[in-house]
Amino acid sequence: MYRNLKAEMIKQDISIKDIASLLNIKVDTARLKVNGKIPFRMPECKEIASLFQENNSIDYLFSGN
Repeated sequence: MYRNLKAEMIKQDISIKDIASLLNIKVDTARLKVNGKIPFRMPECKEIASLFQENNSIDYLFSGN
């Protein structure tokens, strides 16, 4: 699980559905990725980071497993 990612999703009102839509994947797949069951690819991390207005560094969002 990516604790920082999940915390920022809550703080900045970004949903699993938003991430799924951005990445053009199913919501269930996005949920598995956010929960650390399936790894993110680097291009996906970059796209996700672009959703956040603050605290949007890849290192921050995808650390804290």
